[in-house]
Amino acid sequence: MRTEYNEADYSYTTNYRVRSHECDRQGVVHNSRYLEILEVARIEFCRDILKIPMDAGTFASHHKFFFARNAVNYFSPAQFDEELVIYTRVPKIGKTSVMIQQIINRVKDGSRILECESVMVSVDEKTNEPKDIDESLRKLITGAE
Repeated sequence: MRTEYNEADYSYTTNYRVRSHECDRQGVVHNSRYLEILEVARIEFCRDILKIPMDAGTFASHHKFFFARNAVNYFSPAQFDEELVIYTRVPKIGKTSVMIQQIINRVKDGSRILECESVMVSVDEKTNEPKDIDESLRKLITGAE
């Protein structure tokens, strides 16, 4: 499988060290845990780049989004205590959705662990129905990229 994403297209990175509880009986990170690791990087992107204040209501009572898609291509498994670098960017923002692309590489040699493309849909806080992305949030996202 060939990689599709180029690190040079990303301006934001987050470092992450694999914890033992994220590994399966084979000693590698369980596939489901990568989505959690990617979420850590997305939250840091929101905090550091978009300057969104983080609190318990950030993604529950305002800026509420649901994932509509996560497409992950796995290249190599990460193992306990490896340091990873996660590249995050927002290449596309639509009327109600945001596309996020992420890469995870090993710090020690730069080898590719995975690539992920996610689509998140803005939803109304009360009805959970899709709604237009708040204009102030749209400006933050487009200004960051």
